[in-house]
Amino acid sequence: MNTQINEEKRFFIHTLGCKVNQYESQAIRELLVKGGFKECLTKEIADIYIVNTCTVTHKADKESRYWLGMFHKTNPNARIVVTGCYVETNADDVSFLPGVAHIVKNEDKSRIAEILKGLDGVKGEPLSITGFKGHEKAFVKIQDGCENRCSYCKVPLVRGPVRSKPLRDIVREVEGLVANGFKEIVLAGICLGTWGKDPVSSVIAKEVGLKEASLKDVLKSLDSISGDFRIRLSSIELRYVTDELIEFIAGTKKMCRHLHIPLQSGDDEILKRMNRPYSAKDYMRLINKIKRKVPDIAITTDMLIGFPGESDKHFRNTVNFIKEMLPARTHIFTFSRRKGTAAYDMGQDLKIDVLKKRYHELRAATLSTSYLFRRDFLGREFGILVEAKRDKQTGMLSGYTGNYIKVHFEGPDSLTKSVVPVKIKEASLLYTIGEYDRS
Repeated sequence: MNTQINEEKRFFIHTLGCKVNQYESQAIRELLVKGGFKECLTKEIADIYIVNTCTVTHKADKESRYWLGMFHKTNPNARIVVTGCYVETNADDVSFLPGVAHIVKNEDKSRIAEILKGLDGVKGEPLSITGFKGHEKAFVKIQDGCENRCSYCKVPLVRGPVRSKPLRDIVREVEGLVANGFKEIVLAGICLGTWGKDPVSSVIAKEVGLKEASLKDVLKSLDSISGDFRIRLSSIELRYVTDELIEFIAGTKKMCRHLHIPLQSGDDEILKRMNRPYSAKDYMRLINKIKRKVPDIAITTDMLIGFPGESDKHFRNTVNFIKEMLPARTHIFTFSRRKGTAAYDMGQDLKIDVLKKRYHELRAATLSTSYLFRRDFLGREFGILVEAKRDKQTGMLSGYTGNYIKVHFEGPDSLTKSVVPVKIKEASLLYTIGEYDRS
């Protein structure tokens, strides 16, 4: 690899993947600026490219390699720093690509400024943020690593065991973001519900005066921070949605009435092959409990289609489950065979035409369930956190309610990044239209 130290300090960051990666890119951005580097507004004039990669699917791997080639083509003399999950298992493949000067593992992301300066062995500052470039909401990483072993998932291999950010650091970070004007804080993690369950959890628990620590303790501490802002959980697995968590969400105004709980399949046989620790009936039972305890809550989910051995019957069970569950929104993924996972050697992949047909059928079902959820709120007024940019398709302002309904409405640009009252007037399969209360 080319390790020549370049005196130029103009950098450009490109991020792929999850909210944790987005948080870490923002933290890297702040560390570099603090270290005397300057961020470019456009990629064409950068001397340093930082690609924060993802490896959750084959498509993510391909996109990571694409951007490495693209940046080298843009400026062949620039140094390219490759970090993120893709390099955890594919560092050798990346190291021979043109322009790649540094490969940085996830655990060393805090040292990127020192690495670029050639200060090997110097410890970097812990990752933290004071802002979130280009966003009206801020993601805050409070946890890393995963203790689950879903048969299709490569993430535990590249993110390692669970680790929790100390509560005092979380509170300090959120206090700073709220003071800097952010109206929504999204708590993110690789397996968010495991906060406090790692080997140092006893230390974390002592901070809050308990024998054991849980995610509720984080929420309780953040709820006590003064200021007009709301708190959202990015994603949480079913097994970590406890009765005390549900009761807390129901009892505080700061918590968004929204939980993203991945399902993956509505068929018990497929769930078992996926090594998911619940049945479809378990999942439905919890969803019904949440809806009883927290009025107006939105439940969103993830679905994985095309898992090895998924028959038409298995898929039909999934579609029927979704129609009964009525999620507010569903992210649909197709199975991607990942080396090192238990599912890597399970059967053959489904044919592309079968996958496409199933995708479109499930997509149609989830659009319908989303519409049915949103339709119930016609005539209701909500606080909308207005996004930083206008919607490209409609040219309207848009933003989310606390219960995760994206609403489009007419209004001046001065409303961006603020929470404004909007009454929901119309709902269709694709859009929810509102009216801004100017009074």
